[in-house]
Order: sequence, then structure tokens, then C-alpha cells
Amino acid sequence: MKNTRKKILIVDDSKVVRSMVKKALDECQEIDADLIFTESYAQTQEIVQKHRFHIAILDVTLPDAQNGEVIDLLTEQDVPVVVLTGGISNASKNIILKKNIMEYITKSNPQSLDYIVTIAKRILKNYDAHVLIIDASKSLRLLTKLSLEKLNLCVLEAKSAKEAIEILRTSEQYIPLVITDYSLPDMDGMELTMELRQIYSKDKLSIIALSGSNDPIIASKFLRHGANDFIKKPYTHEEFSLRINVNLELIDLFRQSKETASKDFLTGLYNRRFFFESGIPILEKTKRKSLSIAVATIDIDFFKKINDTYGHDIGDVAIKEVANILKKHLRSSDLIARFGGEEFCILLDDISEEKALNKFEDIRAAFESNILSVSGATISYTVSIGLYYGNACSLEDMLTLADKALYEAKETGRNKVIIHKKS
Repeated sequence: MKNTRKKILIVDDSKVVRSMVKKALDECQEIDADLIFTESYAQTQEIVQKHRFHIAILDVTLPDAQNGEVIDLLTEQDVPVVVLTGGISNASKNIILKKNIMEYITKSNPQSLDYIVTIAKRILKNYDAHVLIIDASKSLRLLTKLSLEKLNLCVLEAKSAKEAIEILRTSEQYIPLVITDYSLPDMDGMELTMELRQIYSKDKLSIIALSGSNDPIIASKFLRHGANDFIKKPYTHEEFSLRINVNLELIDLFRQSKETASKDFLTGLYNRRFFFESGIPILEKTKRKSLSIAVATIDIDFFKKINDTYGHDIGDVAIKEVANILKKHLRSSDLIARFGGEEFCILLDDISEEKALNKFEDIRAAFESNILSVSGATISYTVSIGLYYGNACSLEDMLTLADKALYEAKETGRNKVIIHKKS
């Protein structure tokens, strides 16, 4: 189910309800999924055979299935189910709540649509979220893993503190949550928590501690030493699920807040500060692997003339078009930032000199052939590109060399790519 476009199934015999749910989900920019609708049990049976769904939002009572049969149909396919219903008897409600559903929401609740969006976001995000379990016991790790997989999370395992630290250090995947038992063979969970906090702040890594100890102050000790949360064993699946989702949600909020502060308001690209913060670990990885790296600076040619001739509003459009063209030609792993005005910087690792040159020549040519029609005006412009390629040194030094190449491109006619190399 990973790396596929996600699908949400909405089952309700009311066209009004289907439209309202669709509108609420469509308006949420964080939900990027295909919405598929059915209005009967028979239709749902047919559609489930054709698609694999990541979440289902279901009404309990359908014209051809009055007793919640549609819930069993989806849960048997391991699809997370959110029940949205207009109201049922207490006896029926108790039966439904015993089924393996994620949430139960009544349509009469004024906040029901907002709540559906919140739940859908969390469930969809979980498919891409990685969680690390640290427990010396293989059987207990398995139990925790099964609980996490019910939340559709990607689970990594470690049997010791040392192994956990190595996984966090070397994993290509972002791991926002660690769940550690108190008893570990090489150091206890509290010592591991303290060590992890020397590396990862609470807004980057959430740590949940588990313990079956009856010591009344062990929870406060864990929290004081850096854990985000503590769960006493044994625990119910409902409690465990709630704590996991709440901690993941908080990490998401921290990331969103930081991302907002790291983005350029006009283009949506990263800003100068983020470029330097994120560039450092990329450089360190490149140095460890003894690989070459490319740093480019891009500048719009005669940008002042665009502003003077057409006005600053069209100048802003020209700047935003730079972001559009760069995104089309660069990899998702490449670090792109607007440094200010009409200047942009790009950091590329794991790329050969030939491919870097060809890539930026393609970008230069894309600008040369691009024509913008804005507010009745037709404009075109070129860019000059300075490129550094070679061994990783400091970001400042590499940018200085890229800027020298850019200056040379400007001085020798513009609309060209100049490279400075260092081996």
C-alpha cells in the first residue's frame, strides 16, 4: 500500500451527506486522495473488489443492509473504518462499538465534518509514518508491533538501546516516534531517553516510555528525563492508540509550524535559513561517503527591467515562475531555496558532474523558451547560472564559488551556465 495514491471510500445513501463529506475533504489541502462514493451495500461489495482503500467513512444503515453489515465488509479487508451515522439505538451502538472501528461520529454533531477531516488526515499520514519499537523481548515487540500495524504505521524494531540509536542514525526514513520499554539489556529506557535527548529535541522525536513497574514515580522520572509520554503496562488498545496518535499529531504540528517559518511566502520554496540548516546534514552525509556535490546559484537576467516595464506584480509572477520551472526539472531530494529578490540556490548530492551540467543547461533552456502571458502582457526572460561541483566543503565556500561562476556568466553575456570545479 506504500507509494500508491491513497483512496477514501464514502458510503452513505444520502446524496446530501455524500456531498458534504466530499466538500469537507476536498477543502483540506493536506488530504491528497481519490474519493470514491457508494450508496448501497451491493455497490460497496462491487467496488471493494476493484480497489484497495486506505480509509472508509460509512453509514451503518443502508437500504439493503440495515444492521451494519457494511462495517464487517470493510474491516474484513483491513480497511480503517470511521462510522458516520444519524443515530441508532443504544443496543445497536454497543454492538457497533465492539467492532474493529477507528471512530464513531454522529451526523447531528455540528463538528462532525471537521472531526472526519481530522481523523482522515491522521489515518492517511500513518501509512507513511515510521515508528521504532525498542524492547528486549521478541514476543512483546510483536504484540506492540501488531497494535501499531492496526494503526497502519510502518514499524521498525530494535532489541537494545545501541541498536535503536544506530537505526535512528542511519535510517533513510524519517522516524518521528520511538516507543521504548524500561528494561533493556545494555542501558535502561530512561538512560536511552536521556541519550536520545542529547541528539533529538522533543519537536523532532517523540519518545513514549512503557513499563510494568509498580513504582509510583517511574512515570514522572521518565517525563523529567525527556520522554513525551508514559504508558503503564498492561494497557488497552484504545489507550495505546490514542497516545500514539496524539504524539504523532503533536510532532506533525511542530513540523508544520517549522515548515511555515522555513518557507518563502511568495514562491513556497524554502528560505535562506532553512537552506543552511538542512544543507549541513546533506554535506556531512556526502563527506562520509566521499562523494562530490553540486551547488548552484540562479539569477534572473535584467530583472529590474521587468519591474520597471511591467510593474512589481508581474515581477512577482516572474519570480514565482522560477520556482515552477525549478520544481519541474529538479528531483524531490534536491534542496531548493529562494535567497531573496530574484536569486535562487540549489544543493544537489548524489549526482555526477555531467548530469549536473546537463540538468542546469536544460533549466537554462527552459527559461529561454518560456513565455508568460500576464494581465494582457507577454513577457519572457532568461537566467544566468553559476555552478560549483566538487568535494563537499563548507556551504559558505561552495556558495562563494558558485557566485563567482554566476558573476562570470553575467559578465560574459548572461543566459548561460558557468561551472567552477574543486577536486
